[in-house]
Amino acid sequence: MLPIHVAKFGGTSMANAESIQACVDVVERQENPTLVVVSACAGVTNRLVAISHSHTQTERQRLFDEIVDIHCQAASALPKENAVHHHLAQLHQLLHILVQQAPDALESHQRQKRDELLSFGERCSSRLFAAYWSQTSATNAEVADARSLLVTNNNFGNASPNIDKTREHCADLREQLNQGARVVTQGFIGSSEEGNTTTLGRGGSDYSAAILAAALDAEQLNIWTDVAGIYTTDPRICSDARPLEQISFAEAAELATFGAKVLHPKSLKPAIENGIKVFVGHSRYPEKGGTLILPEPDERPSIRALARRKNQTLLTVNSVDMLHATGFLACLFDILARYDISVDLVTTSEVSIALTLDEEGSQANGLSVLPEAMLEELREFATVTIEQGLSLIAVIGNDIGHFGDISPWVLEAASPVPIRLICQGASRHNLCFLVTDEQAENIIKKLHAKL
Repeated sequence: MLPIHVAKFGGTSMANAESIQACVDVVERQENPTLVVVSACAGVTNRLVAISHSHTQTERQRLFDEIVDIHCQAASALPKENAVHHHLAQLHQLLHILVQQAPDALESHQRQKRDELLSFGERCSSRLFAAYWSQTSATNAEVADARSLLVTNNNFGNASPNIDKTREHCADLREQLNQGARVVTQGFIGSSEEGNTTTLGRGGSDYSAAILAAALDAEQLNIWTDVAGIYTTDPRICSDARPLEQISFAEAAELATFGAKVLHPKSLKPAIENGIKVFVGHSRYPEKGGTLILPEPDERPSIRALARRKNQTLLTVNSVDMLHATGFLACLFDILARYDISVDLVTTSEVSIALTLDEEGSQANGLSVLPEAMLEELREFATVTIEQGLSLIAVIGNDIGHFGDISPWVLEAASPVPIRLICQGASRHNLCFLVTDEQAENIIKKLHAKL
C-alpha cells in the first residue's frame, strides 16, 4: 500500500477554470493516494473580509455579486447539468443571508460571525475542484467538510488546532483514501469542539494541509502554487533569483517566518514534528520541478537565501524603571500575551526595549495588530514609540555568526542606510535587520549580487 500524500493548491491555482483543470491534471499524475486541500479562489477572501468591514448594503451587495461572478466564471467550463451549479447556488444563498445582515448584527459575537462568513470561499472552491476532478476521472471526487476533520480552539480569526482530536476525526478519511477514494477538502477553516466555524488566520491553508498531513500519517505534503519552488530571494525584486532544489526544515521555517510568501509561517511545524517531507512546485508548470524541504539536505551553505517582510511596526517601550529592576520584561510580555500579540524580534538596552511586530497581523478578520487598549496599558508605566513603514530583511543560512565575514558583508550592503534594529545570535540560521520600506529592495539587490 502506497503512503498517503496531501496536495494543497493556493488561491492563484484556483483562479479560473483553466487553472483548476491544471491542478486536477497534477493530482491525476500522482500515484499515491492523495487528499486535496484547496484555498478560496483568488480574490474571494479579500472580498469577504471587505464585506465584514462594510457598513453599507450597496457595497456589501457589490462585493457579493463579484464573488458569485468569480465562482460562476470558474464553473463555466462545466456542463449545465453538473451538480456543482446547484451546490454553488445553495452556498451563495447561505452567504447572501450573512451579507444582508446589518453591521450591528455582526457585532454580536463578531469574530465568530466573521469566521463563518470567511469560510464560504473555501467551501465554494472545494466544490469546483471536485467537479472538475470528477469530470476527468472515472471515479467521482467527494468533498469532505474540513470542519468535520480539523478541530481547533475558540480563538476565532487565528484558531489553534487540536492535533489529537483532528487525528481521531481523520481516521475514516485515512481508510477512504487507502481504498482509492478521491477526496477534496478546504484549507484555512476548521471547527471548535462546540461546532462553531473557525479560521486559522490569513494564509492558513498551508497550515491546514500540514495539520491534516500529520493527522493522516502522510509521507509528503505537496504545496502547489504559482512559483516553481523556493527561490534565493523574491524574483520580483531580483530577476536573477535562483530556485533551490533542496532546503532544510530549519532554513525553510526561517524563510517562511521572515516573509517568503510561498510558505505560511506555521505550515512547517506539523511537518517538522512528524517527519513529513514538503515539496513546493508550480501548479501550471509541474515539469519545472520545485523545492524539496528535508530534515537534512545534501548541502548546507552558510548563506542560502534572502527574505523580506514589509509593513513592519517597531514598538519601543522606554522607562527609567527598567534600570537595574526585575520583573519589567515579565510585565511587558504579560500585557502583550493578554492581547494575543506575537513578537518577532527583541532588542534591549538599560532603559528601553524595541520589538518588531507584523503590521498586517496574523488574523483572518483584519483586526489591528496594535489595539489601543493595549497601548494605553503600556503608557501607564512607560513611554511608547511606534514606527511604521519598515521592512525586515533576513539573511538565511547555516551557522550564521560563526563565520566572521558575514556580518561585515551585510552591514556594507546596507550602508549608508540607517538600520533601525539588528538581531543575530538567537538562531544559527538567520541575521535580521530593519530598514525603511523605501530602502529595502535596493539592499536586497546588493546582497543578492554577492550570493
